[in-house]
Amino acid sequence: MLKDELIQNRNIRLAIALKTNQLRREQLSSLTYQHVESALIGKWQFAKNVCLHEAVQDIFSLTADEIVVYLSAEATILSRNYTINDFDDLFGGDKQ
Repeated sequence: MLKDELIQNRNIRLAIALKTNQLRREQLSSLTYQHVESALIGKWQFAKNVCLHEAVQDIFSLTADEIVVYLSAEATILSRNYTINDFDDLFGGDKQ
């Protein structure tokens, strides 16, 4: 299956929801469905085709640490397009 088809598959969506709940229960993490989904999309980004059973295996083998590493890398890459002024509200910049 292609990456877009996988993410829309109801069985994959169920597996992602189950994994999200498992991570919340076991590690008291505040990871959301979207966080898990984003990490999987990143993992499958360069894969040509992923079988349904491989996708489910990827989902249930995913750890909270892997998700956080992916999200951190993604945030770093996205932040390259911003200037320091874009972060004024975060740093308590001058509000005129």
